[in-house]
Amino acid sequence: MPELIVPTVADAARIAAAINARAQALFGITEESAEGVERWFALPNLDPPADMRLAVGADGSAEGYADVGAPDGGGAKAYVDLRVAPGHDQALAALFAWTESRAVERAGAGGVIWYFVPVEDETMQRLLAGSGYAVVRSSYEMGCSLEGELEPPVWPDGIEIVPFDEAHAEAVHAAQEEAFSDHWGFEPGSLESWRAYNLSESEDATLWRIAWAGEEVAGVCLNRPQHGEDETVGWVGVLAVRRPFRRRGLGEALLRESFRTFAERGKRSAGLGVDAENTTGAVALYERVGMHVVRRSDTWQRRV
Repeated sequence: MPELIVPTVADAARIAAAINARAQALFGITEESAEGVERWFALPNLDPPADMRLAVGADGSAEGYADVGAPDGGGAKAYVDLRVAPGHDQALAALFAWTESRAVERAGAGGVIWYFVPVEDETMQRLLAGSGYAVVRSSYEMGCSLEGELEPPVWPDGIEIVPFDEAHAEAVHAAQEEAFSDHWGFEPGSLESWRAYNLSESEDATLWRIAWAGEEVAGVCLNRPQHGEDETVGWVGVLAVRRPFRRRGLGEALLRESFRTFAERGKRSAGLGVDAENTTGAVALYERVGMHVVRRSDTWQRRV
């Protein structure tokens, strides 16, 4: 039986290795880097001793990882990230038992627990279905090639793209929060969490595109230079347009500008994640700029 240990920042590479072993087995890609995992230890809604576990085999190798988070402002929800490579059944059983116990504590009586599972992970799906969980929502990972000539952006009147400055962090965070406030499952996120996740030393904010309309932020596109360990992929981490500026082509312009920037940096493809039932028309927008669905993940829910 593998040992469940409390990881530290020094274990970031081992956590990434366990996550990527699963991703390689299921999809043939990598999902995380050590630098990306390091950010998690600074998130205020994750307390490593209480909320994070790494399954380690007898030979010291990492076999799986799990954490249990919750909304920044509290609330009766627990978010479970549980990733174990196929074939490590004992690690999966041990981590699932631990996450169930910790998630019940975090969600509280009457609360809900969410697990996020790709459709390719049939073992995890069977485990959840047999434990009283049901699918309540789906999300897509979408991607496109950046080869060939890319269509230039057409900016709406009154919009100016200004390089990100840390002095504008509060305004950018507020715009992102407002833009996502009408999305399914939205929970307010603190500026502290936003800074911890987006302004780490491994981030490259020169890839970000912040659209201003006079003195207010109209939309943001927070891009990352790679997906997991794959440096050939430019990743759109956040695309958000505030409601007063929607239906004017701003989201499309931000995407097309980002694609051209990725290509200039030598990226061969671009990717992002999106709620499959997004009510703002995001999926249609992404298809319009040439993206297609690469894979689907489901949100599995159980009420405590």
